[in-house]
Amino acid sequence: MDFNLNIFTLNCWGIPGVSKNRKERIEAIAKYLMQSSHNIVCLQEIWSEKDYLFLKDSLKKVLPYSHYFYSGVLGSGLCVFSKWLIQDVFFHQWPLNGYIHKIHHGDWFGGKGVGLCRIRYEDKLINVYCTHLHAEYHEDDMYLAHRVLQAYSTAEFVNLTTSPADVSILAGDLNTAPGDLSFRLITQLPVLIDPYVMKCEGNNSAIAKATGTCDNVNNSYSDAKMTKTAPEGKRIDHILFKLSNSWEADVVNFGNPLEDRVPGEDFSYSDHNAVSLELRIREINAKKTSQRQQSADDRFDNTINQAIKVCQDAKITITKSKRLFLTCGGLLFMFLLGTVGFWPNNILADFVKIVITGFCFYYIIMGTIWNKIEMNSLKAGLSALENFNRTRNELKCED
Repeated sequence: MDFNLNIFTLNCWGIPGVSKNRKERIEAIAKYLMQSSHNIVCLQEIWSEKDYLFLKDSLKKVLPYSHYFYSGVLGSGLCVFSKWLIQDVFFHQWPLNGYIHKIHHGDWFGGKGVGLCRIRYEDKLINVYCTHLHAEYHEDDMYLAHRVLQAYSTAEFVNLTTSPADVSILAGDLNTAPGDLSFRLITQLPVLIDPYVMKCEGNNSAIAKATGTCDNVNNSYSDAKMTKTAPEGKRIDHILFKLSNSWEADVVNFGNPLEDRVPGEDFSYSDHNAVSLELRIREINAKKTSQRQQSADDRFDNTINQAIKVCQDAKITITKSKRLFLTCGGLLFMFLLGTVGFWPNNILADFVKIVITGFCFYYIIMGTIWNKIEMNSLKAGLSALENFNRTRNELKCED
């Protein structure tokens, strides 16, 4: 029996005390969803539990089933709303997730990962994966290895859990554009389809409606400097899908569903643009199923090798950081030890000693405990990649 899926995803930029117009925007998002025809909604950056509860209460008539993925200090920021019963839920937290001392970035405190909601619609199972990968932040991309391993971990999680689902949907802010290493890992390992490259039902031209979802010139919160060089922005928010061999799909609609501004206001719904995808899914016959093949090619081999190289380079960087932290911490400790009895007895000197002692402890902790945590997390991801690459090559030789 044919059925339609209408999925919506949005990074809501809901940081209490930081995000501009947060309350008004959350209310506007709720109002839009109450009036929309979406039957599955994935939201990111819902950092306040109150915002989630408000959305849950507002949407209870149209999307009566929901789940918030609690994690870390602030919560994962991820939640899923569904028109149909959410049968099972599971959250996989990534071991590498930014740095605790990068407080202004905040990714570590969110305890990010990928959340799974298995939804039952009549006799069909729909796996919905909601996620939010680590942001880039700087041109030098100090978090590249973190994001690559998050992408691989997500890809493996999806690959290992899609069965017995009839349809699998991965939606969220992936912080990676098509062609990037992280995007290739996510789409090539579990073979997830990007609807952007497909054609709309009854339309011979490729879909062109969906545009950049971050730093788009039409968004009120976009950086003016970035929109001058790239007005369309980056397409880093995605809805990807995979079907079991018994089903195939046509794209009914795909694009950015929200208006540029909240009606009656001069600001957008979020600093990201939303993405929606409507699929018409139908069952196919056994003969057609037997002809369907899903095999990786040489491009995926290159993707895995690139990911391994990124992790190997990151190990070298972490080792250098360890030396730097321990050297700085050791020098400060020796300075404090050597100046005992030479400090004047006043408030200013006491304050300076406290500050230097704080830096000393910070460097020593970063060079020991935190460095070990990051290195072990990196080694875990690297060993998984190397094992995948090795066993894949062995299987090729057997064939």
